[in-house]
Amino acid sequence: MTDAPDPRAMLGRSRETLIRRDAQGRWWNGSDPITHPLLTKSFDGWIERAEDGRFCLKNDINWAYVAIEGPPYFVRSLLMDGDSIDQVTLRLSGDHEEKLDPSSLREAGDGSLRCTVRGDLWARFESHASMQLEPLLVQTGEGLALRGDGGRTLMVPPAV
Repeated sequence: MTDAPDPRAMLGRSRETLIRRDAQGRWWNGSDPITHPLLTKSFDGWIERAEDGRFCLKNDINWAYVAIEGPPYFVRSLLMDGDSIDQVTLRLSGDHEEKLDPSSLREAGDGSLRCTVRGDLWARFESHASMQLEPLLVQTGEGLALRGDGGRTLMVPPAV
């Protein structure tokens, strides 16, 4: 038995909320879908970790706890500046962009790709982004690899 308060009893008096995002990227407030496109886009960009390690939505004014099922971010598309994995910029959910750290790339059990973004968070590649990466993928005897600068090959290990 736990002494933790029911989050519904704390609404309005703490940073606890009933807001959650499901594994498909849809936002909910309890059982009610949140469908306003600008609000969901903002939520997608405000995902961070609170000091205690839980997910929260944080903007310049305030922050509140949320539940995140699945990846905190999605890689929507890529900007490729050349024919090397070292020249790829990720376009993430929430309108964030950042350079891909090729060493963080992993292959999940379901065959999807994921990588580390925004410090210590992870992102799952959507189909479109995966297809954009396809020209850089190489199948080797050891598994999936990517072409890097100078002809080097970078293995893509499985996600743990």
